[in-house]
Amino acid sequence: MGRQSSNAPHEGSRKRRAKPKLMGQSGQTEADRRALRHEQRSLAKKIYTHTEAMENPEDATTFSEIRSENNTLYDKVSYTREAVLDGENFDMISARAARQ
Repeated sequence: MGRQSSNAPHEGSRKRRAKPKLMGQSGQTEADRRALRHEQRSLAKKIYTHTEAMENPEDATTFSEIRSENNTLYDKVSYTREAVLDGENFDMISARAARQ
């Protein structure tokens, strides 16, 4: 017996994001990856130096800017090594958000 397809209204109605190309398929060079890691480490330093501003609920601008910068860098992540740095930055941002 074959599998029957259903024509449920929710199927096919969602637009799917294009799957990101990972690892070797990403087209990133070692220089690109090195530059991304440098940007991620710079962001980590920025998070450390702006801890008070990020934890202040009245100063949402600093928090939003840093979060936005992290999201932009995340879009460039294709390898595990850079994903680890992204995760560390995300954890630091989350910890400061919890203290607001």
